[in-house]
Amino acid sequence: MSRIGNYTTVAVPDRTHHVPPCVDDDSAIALSEAIETLGNLRGLFWLGDAGVELHLLASLLQQAQARLPDAVAQARDQDYSWAEIGDLLGTTRAAAWQRYGRPGRRGHTRPVTD
Repeated sequence: MSRIGNYTTVAVPDRTHHVPPCVDDDSAIALSEAIETLGNLRGLFWLGDAGVELHLLASLLQQAQARLPDAVAQARDQDYSWAEIGDLLGTTRAAAWQRYGRPGRRGHTRPVTD
């Protein structure tokens, strides 16, 4: 077995099952800090303004989604299987490949061979 932070991956004979995305206190703290940092960088003094917080949160969400194709391509370059990538994304192998592995998708993913 190996570890991703405090989370353990489960090794089975046919492949490793990775820990899916996790929402916890650590990710909540990181997201709150990212919202505050982005607000400061953009000069938005939002202090309780729900509309500004919504804008900042949506901006961070879109930025994260825009980075996923390249992160998946890097994982493929490091020999992660589509099943492992699906685990890490909290989805299936097929759904991960359909979204990120088909020709014409962003990133430079290799064809499915696993």
